[in-house]
Amino acid sequence: MDGPPRRPAAMTEPSPPPAALRQQQWRALGLLCGLGLGLAPVAPDVCAALRTLVGADAAALFWLDAQGMPAGFFHEDSPAAVQDLFLNEFERLFSGPGETNVHTLARADGPRAGRLRRLGTPYLRSNSHNLLVRASGHRHTLDLRVEGSGRTHAVAMLFRASGAGFTAADEATLERTGGWLARAFGPPPGAAAELPGMASGPPGHVVLDAAGRPLYADEAATELLRQAHLAGLGLQSAASVPPPDLARRLGVAQPGSQARSAVPGGWLAVHRRDLQALSGGPVQELLTLQLQRPLEVAVVRRVLALPLSPLQGDIAALAGLGHARADCHRLAGVSEAALKKHLRAIFAATGADDWETLADQLRR
Repeated sequence: MDGPPRRPAAMTEPSPPPAALRQQQWRALGLLCGLGLGLAPVAPDVCAALRTLVGADAAALFWLDAQGMPAGFFHEDSPAAVQDLFLNEFERLFSGPGETNVHTLARADGPRAGRLRRLGTPYLRSNSHNLLVRASGHRHTLDLRVEGSGRTHAVAMLFRASGAGFTAADEATLERTGGWLARAFGPPPGAAAELPGMASGPPGHVVLDAAGRPLYADEAATELLRQAHLAGLGLQSAASVPPPDLARRLGVAQPGSQARSAVPGGWLAVHRRDLQALSGGPVQELLTLQLQRPLEVAVVRRVLALPLSPLQGDIAALAGLGHARADCHRLAGVSEAALKKHLRAIFAATGADDWETLADQLRR
């Protein structure tokens, strides 16, 4: 499957991206966030766009639960030990007096962007800075609160390892992205056919005892849990084991239940069911885990890779996302004559000869 852009080596002197690259990143934000999937499934691509637009060494996204606490995250380059600390020790190490953490940044009682840039010495002395930011090799941080529908849904952060700190212009650029990021938590425009999720990789399995506690997790399950970056499930070190309340944390506290959690790149699907016990053996249950990647994200990546104008890319995306050709007049704001002209260019770039073929090509 197509992957997100790779993070470049750390920059010594940040510089504005060329105009064409900047326009491409704004297009990426618009298309990806416009899918309405939330930020977790599109986090790798969105972080790459934010980092490039502002000029940073790395980016991170933290999505929040209804209480404003971090539910999961994606960080482009934080070490495994730092990830474990954040996921498993958040309340003990990073929520005390003097700590400015993701939860406090989510509160609507200060500027939407750049709060960490203004804090100075108190923040530099905090656990949040020293055990998370500095431990990841970064010196400067720029933050953004992502709001929508009366609440904060996420916090975005950009990092620089050295050199000059973030400027007011950088802050303004990041704040401008907030409107696009908020779209990720709203409904996509127009109605389209629902695209199936794409299973990625082998399923993982966890055996539970009669009390619902993990007895055994295979390598695939351990890797899925490690990559999920869900609160309370930091399994980055070799000695880490799933917590006793793993089933509850994954939303399958009851036998026979199924659940899905937003994770970087998609959703972690979990199914809990009985295992057939051997004669006289103990009662056990099985958790089956699998990563589901949204096909919509693959469609957008393929559209962005085509040599098309922004409007032509929007039209092509409508095909790949399951819209009818007639929807282009309303959703892309083009007349029939203009649509025919743009479709000729799209078909030439893709080799498709009609709307249906174009849709099929973008979904492969």
